Amino acid sequence: MAKKDQILDAAKLLFNRQGYAKTSVDDISQAVGMRKSSLYYYFKNKEDLFMCSFRNDWEEKFKKFETEANKENNPTKKILTYITQSLNYYEKVVIEHKIPVKALIETRNLYRSFVNKINRGGISFYVGAINEGIASGDFKACEVEKVAEALFLIKFSIQYDQLSMFLHSYPTEDDWTHIREQILYAIGLVLDGIKKN
Repeated sequence: MAKKDQILDAAKLLFNRQGYAKTSVDDISQAVGMRKSSLYYYFKNKEDLFMCSFRNDWEEKFKKFETEANKENNPTKKILTYITQSLNYYEKVVIEHKIPVKALIETRNLYRSFVNKINRGGISFYVGAINEGIASGDFKACEVEKVAEALFLIKFSIQYDQLSMFLHSYPTEDDWTHIREQILYAIGLVLDGIKKN
């Protein structure tokens, strides 16, 4: 196994066991038997290690969200199921790994291309569900791409606006519930706007 893969495996194991906050680069370098300075040859920092060690998991999770959402019979439920699963997973990752919101926001900016790939997948899912709704007569004809992008932007904007209040603390379960309810309410308004009467 290549050294980089060994480091990623060790990092993932430690992040899962100890959480993001309690895992240090020293812990990871000790787990693979190398000096901390050598670790920086492969990875920029702890955030880099975290993102790289869970990248494949996240891609697989979002594919699962699509599969689960596609089990729903109507397009509105498909979209709401996909968004709910994505929000629940995001909350779970933050809580389980005890990731500071500030680190999440910074990491998101560092890995823009990977994050954009996940986001494009979500928009593509919305496009498919909206087109399906138009074909079935559930939705009226609309500018599908623009509506799909609006759904993404609503989710993203509310989520990050609300999370930005927790740069120096952790959101509680009640905070997460509030964020989820706000997003689903706003998404519901958009979907109601394209429903056929």
